[in-house]
Amino acid sequence: MKLKYMNFRVCLVLFLTASVTMNTFAQTAKPKKLDGIAAVIGDQIVLESDVERDFILSTQQGLQVNDKCEFLNDILMEKMLIDRAKQDTLISVTQDEITRALNGQIEDFKQRGGGEEQVLKFFGFRTMAEMKNEIKYVVEDNIFSRRKRESIVSGLDATPEEVRVFFDKNKAELPDVKEEITLSHIMMYPEVSQENEDKIINELKNIKKEIEEGASFATKAILYSEDPGSANNGGLYLKVTRGKMVKEFDAVAFNLEEGEISDPFKTEFGYHIIKLDKRRGQELDLRHILMSLKPTEEELKMTIDKLDSIRVLINEGTMTFKDAAARFSDDKFTKYNDGNLMSPQSGEDRFEKINLAINEFSAVAGLSEGDLTSVFADEYQNKKVVRLMRVNRIFPEHKINYEDDYYRIKQFAVRYKEQDVLVEWVKKQIPNSFIKIGDDYKSCKFPIKWDQN
Repeated sequence: MKLKYMNFRVCLVLFLTASVTMNTFAQTAKPKKLDGIAAVIGDQIVLESDVERDFILSTQQGLQVNDKCEFLNDILMEKMLIDRAKQDTLISVTQDEITRALNGQIEDFKQRGGGEEQVLKFFGFRTMAEMKNEIKYVVEDNIFSRRKRESIVSGLDATPEEVRVFFDKNKAELPDVKEEITLSHIMMYPEVSQENEDKIINELKNIKKEIEEGASFATKAILYSEDPGSANNGGLYLKVTRGKMVKEFDAVAFNLEEGEISDPFKTEFGYHIIKLDKRRGQELDLRHILMSLKPTEEELKMTIDKLDSIRVLINEGTMTFKDAAARFSDDKFTKYNDGNLMSPQSGEDRFEKINLAINEFSAVAGLSEGDLTSVFADEYQNKKVVRLMRVNRIFPEHKINYEDDYYRIKQFAVRYKEQDVLVEWVKKQIPNSFIKIGDDYKSCKFPIKWDQN
Protein backbone atom coordinates (compact mmCIF):
# COMPACT_ATOMS: atom_id res chain seq x y z
CA MET A 1 0.00 0.00 0.00
CA LYS A 2 1.43 3.37 -0.99
CA LEU A 3 2.27 5.66 1.88
CA LYS A 4 0.41 8.60 0.35
CA TYR A 5 -2.77 6.63 0.05
CA MET A 6 -2.50 5.12 3.52
CA ASN A 7 -2.14 8.59 5.07
CA PHE A 8 -5.16 9.85 3.19
CA ARG A 9 -7.31 6.93 4.31
CA VAL A 10 -6.31 7.43 7.95
CA CYS A 11 -7.48 11.03 7.69
CA LEU A 12 -10.64 10.05 5.85
CA VAL A 13 -11.60 7.53 8.52
CA LEU A 14 -11.59 10.40 10.99
CA PHE A 15 -13.12 12.97 8.65
CA LEU A 16 -15.86 14.04 11.05
CA THR A 17 -13.43 14.89 13.83
CA ALA A 18 -10.66 16.29 11.70
CA SER A 19 -10.17 19.78 10.31
CA VAL A 20 -11.63 19.01 6.91
CA THR A 21 -12.72 21.71 4.51
CA MET A 22 -16.37 22.48 3.95
CA ASN A 23 -16.03 21.39 0.32
CA THR A 24 -14.76 18.01 1.44
CA PHE A 25 -17.61 17.53 3.89
CA ALA A 26 -20.15 18.62 1.32
CA GLN A 27 -19.06 15.73 -0.87
CA THR A 28 -19.47 13.42 2.12
CA ALA A 29 -22.78 14.71 3.45
CA LYS A 30 -24.41 14.97 0.03
CA PRO A 31 -22.77 12.31 -2.18
CA LYS A 32 -23.88 11.83 -5.75
CA LYS A 33 -26.80 9.45 -5.75
CA LEU A 34 -25.77 6.11 -7.17
CA ASP A 35 -27.83 2.92 -7.30
CA GLY A 36 -26.58 -0.34 -5.93
CA ILE A 37 -24.80 -1.92 -3.01
CA ALA A 38 -21.05 -2.30 -3.36
CA ALA A 39 -20.65 -4.69 -0.43
CA VAL A 40 -22.15 -5.92 2.83
CA ILE A 41 -20.19 -6.79 5.96
CA GLY A 42 -22.13 -7.93 9.02
CA ASP A 43 -24.87 -5.36 9.58
CA GLN A 44 -22.95 -2.70 7.66
CA ILE A 45 -23.79 -1.83 4.05
CA VAL A 46 -21.38 -0.12 1.66
CA LEU A 47 -23.20 1.82 -1.04
CA GLU A 48 -21.80 2.65 -4.44
CA SER A 49 -22.03 6.28 -3.33
CA ASP A 50 -19.62 5.55 -0.46
CA VAL A 51 -16.97 4.36 -2.90
CA GLU A 52 -17.68 7.21 -5.30
CA ARG A 53 -17.36 9.71 -2.44
CA ASP A 54 -13.90 8.49 -1.46
CA PHE A 55 -12.84 8.46 -5.09
CA ILE A 56 -13.85 12.12 -5.43
CA LEU A 57 -12.17 13.09 -2.17
CA SER A 58 -8.89 11.47 -3.18
CA THR A 59 -8.77 13.28 -6.50
CA GLN A 60 -9.48 16.56 -4.69
CA GLN A 61 -6.47 15.85 -2.49
CA GLY A 62 -4.31 15.34 -5.58
CA LEU A 63 -3.53 11.73 -4.73
CA GLN A 64 -2.67 9.01 -7.20
CA VAL A 65 -5.67 6.80 -7.91
CA ASN A 66 -5.41 3.39 -9.57
CA ASP A 67 -9.00 2.14 -9.33
CA LYS A 68 -11.94 2.11 -6.92
CA CYS A 69 -11.05 -1.31 -5.54
CA GLU A 70 -8.60 0.14 -3.01
CA PHE A 71 -11.29 2.50 -1.74
CA LEU A 72 -13.72 -0.33 -1.21
CA ASN A 73 -11.03 -2.30 0.61
CA ASP A 74 -10.44 0.49 3.10
CA ILE A 75 -14.16 1.19 3.54
CA LEU A 76 -14.65 -2.50 4.34
CA MET A 77 -11.92 -2.25 6.98
CA GLU A 78 -13.75 0.69 8.50
CA LYS A 79 -17.10 -1.11 8.40
CA MET A 80 -15.54 -4.14 10.09
CA LEU A 81 -14.38 -1.87 12.93
CA ILE A 82 -17.87 -0.39 13.30
CA ASP A 83 -19.59 -3.78 13.14
CA ARG A 84 -17.34 -5.31 15.79
CA ALA A 85 -17.44 -2.22 18.00
CA LYS A 86 -21.24 -2.36 18.17
CA GLN A 87 -21.03 -6.00 19.25
CA ASP A 88 -18.35 -5.27 21.87
CA THR A 89 -19.98 -5.02 25.31
CA LEU A 90 -16.95 -3.07 26.57
CA ILE A 91 -17.57 -0.27 24.07
CA SER A 92 -20.44 2.14 24.63
CA VAL A 93 -21.21 5.49 23.05
CA THR A 94 -23.47 7.85 24.98
CA GLN A 95 -25.93 10.32 23.51
CA ASP A 96 -24.00 13.03 25.32
CA GLU A 97 -20.82 12.07 23.44
CA ILE A 98 -22.62 12.04 20.11
CA THR A 99 -24.21 15.41 20.82
CA ARG A 100 -20.88 16.96 21.84
CA ALA A 101 -19.08 15.59 18.78
CA LEU A 102 -21.91 16.65 16.49
CA ASN A 103 -22.07 20.14 17.97
CA GLY A 104 -18.30 20.49 17.71
CA GLN A 105 -18.34 19.59 14.02
CA ILE A 106 -21.26 21.88 13.26
CA GLU A 107 -19.66 24.75 15.16
CA ASP A 108 -16.44 24.22 13.24
CA PHE A 109 -18.33 24.52 9.94
CA LYS A 110 -20.25 27.56 11.16
CA GLN A 111 -17.05 29.33 12.14
CA ARG A 112 -15.31 28.44 8.88
CA GLY A 113 -18.32 29.13 6.70
CA GLY A 114 -19.42 32.48 8.06
CA GLY A 115 -22.40 31.49 10.17
CA GLU A 116 -25.36 29.16 10.28
CA GLU A 117 -27.22 30.59 7.29
CA GLN A 118 -24.21 30.24 4.99
CA VAL A 119 -23.51 26.67 6.15
CA LEU A 120 -27.10 25.58 5.54
CA LYS A 121 -27.08 27.16 2.10
CA PHE A 122 -23.75 25.55 1.23
CA PHE A 123 -24.83 22.05 2.24
CA GLY A 124 -28.37 22.37 0.91
CA PHE A 125 -30.31 21.91 4.16
CA ARG A 126 -33.35 23.92 5.18
CA THR A 127 -32.73 23.89 8.93
CA MET A 128 -29.86 23.12 11.28
CA ALA A 129 -31.98 20.40 12.89
CA GLU A 130 -32.31 18.71 9.49
CA MET A 131 -28.57 18.90 8.91
CA LYS A 132 -27.73 17.52 12.34
CA ASN A 133 -30.21 14.71 11.97
CA GLU A 134 -28.61 13.81 8.63
CA ILE A 135 -25.08 13.42 9.98
CA LYS A 136 -25.53 12.31 13.60
CA TYR A 137 -25.48 8.62 12.65
CA VAL A 138 -22.18 9.10 10.81
CA VAL A 139 -20.81 10.83 13.89
CA GLU A 140 -21.90 7.90 16.05
CA ASP A 141 -20.31 5.35 13.71
CA ASN A 142 -17.11 7.38 13.70
CA ILE A 143 -16.93 7.25 17.50
CA PHE A 144 -17.55 3.49 17.53
CA SER A 145 -14.85 2.99 14.92
CA ARG A 146 -12.36 5.13 16.79
CA ARG A 147 -12.98 3.29 20.07
CA LYS A 148 -12.47 -0.11 18.46
CA ARG A 149 -9.40 1.08 16.59
CA GLU A 150 -7.89 2.44 19.80
CA SER A 151 -8.48 -0.87 21.59
CA ILE A 152 -6.73 -2.79 18.80
CA VAL A 153 -3.68 -0.57 18.40
CA SER A 154 -3.38 0.45 22.06
CA GLY A 155 0.22 0.76 23.20
CA LEU A 156 1.78 0.97 19.76
CA ASP A 157 4.70 3.38 19.60
CA ALA A 158 7.76 4.10 17.51
CA THR A 159 11.31 4.40 18.84
CA PRO A 160 13.50 7.33 17.74
CA GLU A 161 15.43 4.94 15.50
CA GLU A 162 12.19 3.68 13.89
CA VAL A 163 11.10 7.27 13.31
CA ARG A 164 14.44 8.12 11.69
CA VAL A 165 14.33 5.07 9.41
CA PHE A 166 10.73 5.81 8.50
CA PHE A 167 11.58 9.40 7.61
CA ASP A 168 14.63 8.49 5.54
CA LYS A 169 12.58 5.94 3.60
CA ASN A 170 9.45 8.06 3.03
CA LYS A 171 10.45 11.74 3.22
CA ALA A 172 9.81 12.30 -0.49
CA GLU A 173 6.15 11.38 0.01
CA LEU A 174 5.53 13.19 3.29
CA PRO A 175 3.57 16.45 2.92
CA ASP A 176 5.00 19.92 3.38
CA VAL A 177 4.18 21.65 6.66
CA LYS A 178 1.86 24.64 6.28
CA GLU A 179 2.27 27.78 8.39
CA GLU A 180 1.41 26.83 11.95
CA ILE A 181 0.67 28.70 15.13
CA THR A 182 0.41 27.93 18.83
CA LEU A 183 -2.20 29.77 20.86
CA SER A 184 -3.47 30.34 24.38
CA HIS A 185 -6.82 31.77 25.32
CA ILE A 186 -8.96 33.06 28.13
CA MET A 187 -12.63 32.19 27.61
CA MET A 188 -15.50 33.61 29.62
CA TYR A 189 -19.19 32.80 29.60
CA PRO A 190 -21.35 35.92 29.77
CA GLU A 191 -23.19 36.04 33.08
CA VAL A 192 -26.88 35.55 32.36
CA SER A 193 -29.20 37.45 34.66
CA GLN A 194 -31.74 35.66 36.81
CA GLU A 195 -34.44 37.53 34.92
CA ASN A 196 -33.16 36.01 31.68
CA GLU A 197 -33.08 32.52 33.23
CA ASP A 198 -36.57 32.96 34.64
CA LYS A 199 -37.90 33.63 31.13
CA ILE A 200 -36.61 30.23 29.98
CA ILE A 201 -37.96 28.50 33.09
CA ASN A 202 -41.39 30.08 32.69
CA GLU A 203 -41.49 29.20 28.98
CA LEU A 204 -40.79 25.56 29.81
CA LYS A 205 -43.40 25.61 32.57
CA ASN A 206 -45.98 26.88 30.08
CA ILE A 207 -45.01 24.15 27.60
CA LYS A 208 -45.35 21.54 30.36
CA LYS A 209 -48.80 22.88 31.26
CA GLU A 210 -49.97 22.74 27.63
CA ILE A 211 -48.75 19.13 27.33
CA GLU A 212 -50.54 18.15 30.52
CA GLU A 213 -53.68 19.70 29.02
CA GLY A 214 -53.42 17.51 25.92
CA ALA A 215 -50.74 18.96 23.63
CA SER A 216 -48.21 16.57 22.06
CA PHE A 217 -44.81 16.47 23.77
CA ALA A 218 -43.23 15.30 20.50
CA THR A 219 -44.65 18.26 18.59
CA LYS A 220 -43.49 20.72 21.23
CA ALA A 221 -39.99 19.18 21.13
CA ILE A 222 -39.82 19.55 17.34
CA LEU A 223 -40.93 23.18 17.63
CA TYR A 224 -38.92 24.34 20.61
CA SER A 225 -36.15 21.94 21.64
CA GLU A 226 -32.56 22.98 20.88
CA ASP A 227 -31.12 19.50 21.39
CA PRO A 228 -29.62 18.45 18.01
CA GLY A 229 -29.61 14.81 19.05
CA SER A 230 -33.36 14.49 19.55
CA ALA A 231 -35.35 17.58 18.52
CA ASN A 232 -36.05 16.37 15.01
CA ASN A 233 -37.31 13.08 16.48
CA GLY A 234 -39.75 14.65 18.91
CA GLY A 235 -37.23 14.74 21.76
CA LEU A 236 -37.08 10.94 21.87
CA TYR A 237 -34.25 8.97 23.47
CA LEU A 238 -34.59 5.18 23.72
CA LYS A 239 -32.90 2.75 26.11
CA VAL A 240 -31.25 5.42 28.23
CA THR A 241 -29.09 3.94 30.97
CA ARG A 242 -27.30 5.69 33.84
CA GLY A 243 -24.20 7.50 32.70
CA LYS A 244 -25.37 8.10 29.13
CA MET A 245 -26.45 11.64 29.97
CA VAL A 246 -24.92 14.25 32.26
CA LYS A 247 -25.44 13.55 35.96
CA GLU A 248 -28.07 16.28 36.49
CA PHE A 249 -30.17 14.75 33.70
CA ASP A 250 -29.86 11.26 35.17
CA ALA A 251 -30.82 12.51 38.62
CA VAL A 252 -34.15 13.80 37.30
CA ALA A 253 -34.91 11.13 34.69
CA PHE A 254 -34.44 8.12 36.96
CA ASN A 255 -36.73 9.57 39.61
CA LEU A 256 -39.73 10.04 37.31
CA GLU A 257 -42.76 7.77 37.11
CA GLU A 258 -44.04 6.61 33.71
CA GLY A 259 -46.03 9.40 32.09
CA GLU A 260 -44.68 12.03 34.50
CA ILE A 261 -43.18 15.30 33.22
CA SER A 262 -40.41 16.91 35.23
CA ASP A 263 -40.21 20.52 36.31
CA PRO A 264 -37.59 22.60 34.45
CA PHE A 265 -34.04 21.83 35.62
CA LYS A 266 -30.61 23.08 34.67
CA THR A 267 -27.54 21.37 33.19
CA GLU A 268 -24.46 22.79 31.49
CA PHE A 269 -26.46 22.82 28.23
CA GLY A 270 -29.36 24.92 29.51
CA TYR A 271 -32.80 24.10 30.97
CA HIS A 272 -34.74 20.88 30.29
CA ILE A 273 -38.05 19.19 30.90
CA ILE A 274 -38.34 15.39 30.60
CA LYS A 275 -41.29 13.07 30.09
CA LEU A 276 -40.73 9.42 31.01
CA ASP A 277 -42.47 7.20 28.45
CA LYS A 278 -41.34 3.74 29.54
CA ARG A 279 -39.20 2.17 32.25
CA ARG A 280 -37.65 -1.27 31.75
CA GLY A 281 -35.52 -1.94 34.82
CA GLN A 282 -32.56 0.40 34.47
CA GLU A 283 -33.44 1.40 30.89
CA LEU A 284 -35.62 4.40 30.12
CA ASP A 285 -37.48 5.55 27.03
CA LEU A 286 -38.01 9.29 27.39
CA ARG A 287 -38.58 12.56 25.60
CA HIS A 288 -37.10 15.90 26.54
CA ILE A 289 -37.01 19.54 25.51
CA LEU A 290 -33.87 21.66 25.88
CA MET A 291 -33.71 25.44 25.84
CA SER A 292 -30.26 26.99 26.06
CA LEU A 293 -29.47 30.19 27.91
CA LYS A 294 -28.74 33.08 25.58
CA PRO A 295 -27.11 36.22 26.95
CA THR A 296 -28.56 39.57 25.93
CA GLU A 297 -26.44 42.05 23.99
CA GLU A 298 -25.97 44.01 27.21
CA GLU A 299 -24.81 40.92 29.10
CA LEU A 300 -22.43 40.06 26.27
CA LYS A 301 -21.01 43.60 26.25
CA MET A 302 -20.46 43.53 30.01
CA THR A 303 -18.33 40.39 29.65
CA ILE A 304 -16.41 41.87 26.72
CA ASP A 305 -15.65 44.97 28.82
CA LYS A 306 -14.53 42.81 31.75
CA LEU A 307 -12.16 40.72 29.63
CA ASP A 308 -10.89 43.85 27.88
CA SER A 309 -9.89 45.32 31.26
CA ILE A 310 -8.02 42.06 31.99
CA ARG A 311 -6.27 42.44 28.62
CA VAL A 312 -5.09 45.90 29.63
CA LEU A 313 -3.62 44.53 32.89
CA ILE A 314 -1.75 41.82 30.98
CA ASN A 315 -0.35 44.29 28.46
CA GLU A 316 0.76 46.61 31.27
CA GLY A 317 2.55 43.73 33.02
CA THR A 318 0.36 44.03 36.13
CA MET A 319 -0.85 40.45 35.60
CA THR A 320 0.57 37.55 33.62
CA PHE A 321 -1.50 35.74 31.02
CA LYS A 322 -1.01 32.53 33.02
CA ASP A 323 -2.42 34.07 36.20
CA ALA A 324 -5.32 35.68 34.31
CA ALA A 325 -6.25 32.35 32.70
CA ALA A 326 -6.19 30.57 36.07
CA ARG A 327 -8.32 33.24 37.74
CA PHE A 328 -10.83 34.17 35.06
CA SER A 329 -11.07 31.57 32.28
CA ASP A 330 -14.18 29.38 32.20
CA ASP A 331 -12.43 26.78 30.03
CA LYS A 332 -11.74 24.07 32.60
CA PHE A 333 -9.47 22.19 30.18
CA THR A 334 -6.96 25.01 29.70
CA LYS A 335 -7.26 27.47 32.59
CA TYR A 336 -4.57 25.76 34.69
CA ASN A 337 -2.29 25.17 31.72
CA ASP A 338 -1.50 28.79 30.84
CA GLY A 339 -4.59 28.74 28.62
CA ASN A 340 -2.71 26.64 26.03
CA LEU A 341 -4.96 25.28 23.28
CA MET A 342 -4.50 21.75 21.96
CA SER A 343 -5.79 20.41 18.66
CA PRO A 344 -8.36 17.66 19.37
CA GLN A 345 -7.42 16.08 16.05
CA SER A 346 -3.64 15.85 16.38
CA GLY A 347 -3.23 16.10 20.14
CA GLU A 348 -0.56 18.76 19.56
CA ASP A 349 -0.54 22.45 20.35
CA ARG A 350 0.13 23.50 16.76
CA PHE A 351 -2.69 24.64 14.48
CA GLU A 352 -2.44 25.20 10.74
CA LYS A 353 -3.17 28.90 10.51
CA ILE A 354 -5.23 28.56 7.35
CA ASN A 355 -7.50 26.04 9.10
CA LEU A 356 -8.36 28.26 12.07
CA ALA A 357 -12.00 29.19 12.46
CA ILE A 358 -12.94 32.47 10.80
CA ASN A 359 -13.20 34.39 14.09
CA GLU A 360 -9.85 33.01 15.28
CA PHE A 361 -8.12 33.64 11.95
CA SER A 362 -9.38 37.22 11.87
CA ALA A 363 -8.31 37.80 15.47
CA VAL A 364 -4.69 36.65 14.96
CA ALA A 365 -4.18 38.15 11.48
CA GLY A 366 -1.10 40.35 11.40
CA LEU A 367 0.00 39.53 14.96
CA SER A 368 3.51 38.55 15.99
CA GLU A 369 4.70 36.10 18.62
CA GLY A 370 3.64 37.21 22.10
CA ASP A 371 0.90 39.56 20.87
CA LEU A 372 -2.62 39.54 22.31
CA THR A 373 -5.70 39.63 20.11
CA SER A 374 -8.54 42.02 20.69
CA VAL A 375 -11.36 40.63 22.82
CA PHE A 376 -14.02 39.07 20.59
CA ALA A 377 -17.35 37.28 20.87
CA ASP A 378 -17.41 33.68 19.69
CA GLU A 379 -19.37 30.43 20.06
CA TYR A 380 -18.23 27.32 21.93
CA GLN A 381 -20.36 24.15 22.07
CA ASN A 382 -23.44 26.11 21.04
CA LYS A 383 -22.85 28.76 23.71
CA LYS A 384 -21.99 32.41 23.34
CA VAL A 385 -18.57 33.12 24.81
CA VAL A 386 -16.04 35.93 24.94
CA ARG A 387 -12.39 35.20 24.18
CA LEU A 388 -8.94 36.75 24.39
CA MET A 389 -6.10 34.92 22.62
CA ARG A 390 -2.33 35.12 22.73
CA VAL A 391 -0.04 34.14 19.86
CA ASN A 392 2.68 32.03 21.43
CA ARG A 393 4.76 30.88 18.46
CA ILE A 394 4.59 31.04 14.67
CA PHE A 395 6.10 28.30 12.50
CA PRO A 396 6.54 29.37 8.85
CA GLU A 397 5.59 27.01 6.03
CA HIS A 398 8.46 24.62 5.31
CA LYS A 399 9.54 21.25 3.97
CA ILE A 400 9.02 18.62 6.62
CA ASN A 401 12.30 17.84 8.37
CA TYR A 402 13.48 15.55 11.13
CA GLU A 403 14.72 18.31 13.45
CA ASP A 404 11.66 20.59 13.52
CA ASP A 405 8.88 18.06 12.92
CA TYR A 406 9.95 14.96 14.85
CA TYR A 407 6.63 14.42 16.60
CA ARG A 408 4.67 14.89 13.37
CA ILE A 409 6.88 12.31 11.64
CA LYS A 410 6.48 10.01 14.63
CA GLN A 411 2.71 10.19 14.21
CA PHE A 412 3.04 9.08 10.60
CA ALA A 413 5.37 6.25 11.62
CA VAL A 414 2.99 5.04 14.34
CA ARG A 415 0.01 5.22 11.98
CA TYR A 416 1.92 3.11 9.47
CA LYS A 417 2.50 0.46 12.15
CA GLU A 418 -1.14 0.70 13.22
CA GLN A 419 -2.26 0.01 9.68
CA ASP A 420 -0.33 -3.27 9.65
CA VAL A 421 -1.87 -4.31 12.98
CA LEU A 422 -5.37 -3.42 11.77
CA VAL A 423 -4.95 -5.43 8.59
CA GLU A 424 -3.94 -8.52 10.59
CA TRP A 425 -6.86 -8.01 12.97
CA VAL A 426 -9.32 -7.73 10.06
CA LYS A 427 -8.00 -10.94 8.49
CA LYS A 428 -8.78 -12.80 11.72
CA GLN A 429 -12.36 -11.47 11.75
CA ILE A 430 -13.22 -12.47 8.17
CA PRO A 431 -13.85 -16.22 8.74
CA ASN A 432 -16.52 -15.39 11.33
CA SER A 433 -18.19 -12.59 9.37
CA PHE A 434 -20.93 -12.37 6.78
CA ILE A 435 -19.34 -10.63 3.80
CA LYS A 436 -20.75 -10.16 0.32
CA ILE A 437 -18.93 -8.28 -2.43
CA GLY A 438 -21.04 -6.74 -5.21
CA ASP A 439 -20.72 -8.03 -8.76
CA ASP A 440 -18.98 -4.85 -9.97
CA TYR A 441 -16.10 -5.54 -7.56
CA LYS A 442 -15.76 -9.30 -7.93
CA SER A 443 -12.69 -8.88 -10.15
CA CYS A 444 -10.86 -6.59 -7.68
CA LYS A 445 -7.41 -7.68 -6.53
CA PHE A 446 -7.92 -6.72 -2.88
CA PRO A 447 -4.89 -6.71 -0.53
CA ILE A 448 -7.21 -8.53 1.90
CA LYS A 449 -9.10 -11.64 0.78
CA TRP A 450 -12.62 -10.58 1.73
CA ASP A 451 -14.63 -13.16 -0.16
CA GLN A 452 -13.47 -16.57 1.03
CA ASN A 453 -16.17 -18.56 -0.79
